[in-house]
Amino acid sequence: MDMSQYRDLFVSEAREHLNAFNSLIVRLEDLTGDQKLIDELFRHAHSLKGMAATMGYEPIARLSHVMEDQLGHVRDGETTFTPSLADLLFEGADALSGMVSQVESGIETITESNVLIEKLAAFDPSAEIKSSPVLPDESNQAASDSPPTATHNFRQSDSLKSIRIKTETLDHLVNIAGELFTNRYRLAECARRSGLSDFDPPLNQLAALLRELRDVVLQARMVPFAFIAERFPRLVRDLARKQGKEVAFHIDGTNIELDRGVLEEIAEPLIHILRNAVDHGMSTPDERVAAGKPYSGEISLTVIRDKGYVEIAVEDDGCGMDSERLKTKALQKGIISLEQADTMTQQEILMLVCAPGFSTAETVSDISGRGVGMDAVQNAVHSLGGALSIHSETGSGSRIVLRLPITVSIIHVLLVQSGEFEIAFPVNVVCRTLELLRDDILDEACRKVVELDGTRVPVKSLNRLLGQPVAAGPATKIVPAVVCEIGGDKIAFIADCILGQQEIFVRPLTTPLSFLRGISGATVTGDGRVVFVVDVASLTRNRP
Repeated sequence: MDMSQYRDLFVSEAREHLNAFNSLIVRLEDLTGDQKLIDELFRHAHSLKGMAATMGYEPIARLSHVMEDQLGHVRDGETTFTPSLADLLFEGADALSGMVSQVESGIETITESNVLIEKLAAFDPSAEIKSSPVLPDESNQAASDSPPTATHNFRQSDSLKSIRIKTETLDHLVNIAGELFTNRYRLAECARRSGLSDFDPPLNQLAALLRELRDVVLQARMVPFAFIAERFPRLVRDLARKQGKEVAFHIDGTNIELDRGVLEEIAEPLIHILRNAVDHGMSTPDERVAAGKPYSGEISLTVIRDKGYVEIAVEDDGCGMDSERLKTKALQKGIISLEQADTMTQQEILMLVCAPGFSTAETVSDISGRGVGMDAVQNAVHSLGGALSIHSETGSGSRIVLRLPITVSIIHVLLVQSGEFEIAFPVNVVCRTLELLRDDILDEACRKVVELDGTRVPVKSLNRLLGQPVAAGPATKIVPAVVCEIGGDKIAFIADCILGQQEIFVRPLTTPLSFLRGISGATVTGDGRVVFVVDVASLTRNRP
């Protein structure tokens, strides 16, 4: 019987078992003796062994079997779960991940792990034979722990019934739904130009059906945050042990669902934030005690649903960020001027860590010091139409918050006119629209500002930012403005005209349009016009 047709399904389910396996080992280290965790670990090893044997992947089955044997001894009370056994099981899980990757790549001969199998078979926890843990480097970690992309589990009910749909199929369905939205607007525009009012009722019904189709298709793409989060406890645990630090890690909200595309884009940025929390935020136990803090540090990752958005917060009780040191480093690197340093808010100072090339590390290590991490995090968040904010106090820890849309394929936008361009602002970054009197726009420290609700808000010309000519002739007394929020700070964009809201299908930009600064995507209107979607943060970065 040809089993190759089931290979994608095996890879997806095997990775689910391994992700859960890693997470359960970390939990069991804190809750040694928890029988439910031990039983669950045993079931994952047993299931993986059975799947591999059925598919004919004998090297995977043999390694899973010997891991199952050791867990069986713990489950039956013959031995205890020790740190040495945890290290060895982690080594086995890493080896299994590598084997699963070989299966996914279509390699016919899977690499055997005979040495590791012998170590596991001969392991005696009573003798506490310390196995050297194999801490995967960053590249191997990303390869072995990457979320499954070949298939996606879509549960139709709370029963055991489920089906697996290829993600390529789901992506294709979203594209079709988006194209249908565009064509619906085209039909409405043709009917309007032809004066065919009889088309209004069926077009309205079509719009309602398309919205229902959109909701169903997008729901099929939704996966729980646990899809990427199961690897995080292992990541924090390994890095803390490598640096001689004690860290308790907690995750809340793993059942909250997001679009698979959003999760895949945000996985690596979250890994970098967690690595920073351990490397920069956490001190050694002795240093914490000397500072009057508990021996063990704490890092938490919390996911909260807020209507059409989620907030992902990573918080630690470490040493926090020194604002004056951040400013000094930024001045030394020429990232800011003395004039800018004197007028910066606390949030602007903290956001300096996201500037390209910025780093406070004295030396470059395999973890940090190259000044590319938080810049990449910010770019990833903004490319999804999200917002990044940082909160920190010296000695009191840090809190980094990512506010992200649930999905990015079909979104609501505010359309505005800027010169010859129509520009779309994602509504999740828009606070309000208003009409400003030109006399309300003030000059302050070489920049334009306007006072809104008792706060001075910077004012930018959208035409100038986009390289569009400023309207000739006498200036009007009243100008429309779009107020957006970036990293907790507001900014007002002066536009030529505000056109209204619309639901659009966002298309990614390809070369050379992908090099346009401040533009994250585009859409096509019903009458064939191209509308660019604004990335507000990159549009204003380092601009006057």
